[in-house]
Amino acid sequence: EDGAFAPEALEPAVKAISRADAVVLGPGIGRTPGAQALVRALIGRVDVPLVLDADGLNAIAGRLEDLRHRRWPTVLTPHAGELGRLLGADSQEVTARRLYHASVAAARAKALVVLKGDDTLVAAPTGRVAISRGGAPALATAGTGDVLSGVIGAMLAKGLRAPHAACAGVYAHLRAGQLAAAPHGPDGVIASDVIAALPAALSA
Repeated sequence: EDGAFAPEALEPAVKAISRADAVVLGPGIGRTPGAQALVRALIGRVDVPLVLDADGLNAIAGRLEDLRHRRWPTVLTPHAGELGRLLGADSQEVTARRLYHASVAAARAKALVVLKGDDTLVAAPTGRVAISRGGAPALATAGTGDVLSGVIGAMLAKGLRAPHAACAGVYAHLRAGQLAAAPHGPDGVIASDVIAALPAALSA
């Protein structure tokens, strides 16, 4: 409706998902009430591993517990502002205590939380946390977070366990960002450059 997803897309989406090994939900879906209702309805119908990012995260702001009953793994990929909305906390609070807030969100949702930043955290509901030390300023550009979600989704579709898929996706994304910046520096890198560098990053 008016260029945005509507709740009536639910059954066609579920039919399409039946052919998928993993789903990435959120990037580009929009923030209209209809699009957000569609996201919330789909979450309970996706019977494969699910990555929630961007407007998929906005659709469940303050509703992390809705994810607890999913039978398949769930991975959330927020930045500090998105994690703040999920938890009902100020983004500056999240930035000040990143490990604490990522762990709280993982426990509340019973999901993996990939808190994006220069040092990206992968928090599991068990309390374990993996840390990527960063070092890829090119990944601060718009659209690269969507690339990360796609990489994690691809790892899940290959059959990796969710913690391994999240960690491997974060590392491959980091290396691709470094390789994309190598010729001319980080300032000129756009998201498609990171995508183009993924084959080299994955074979390194």
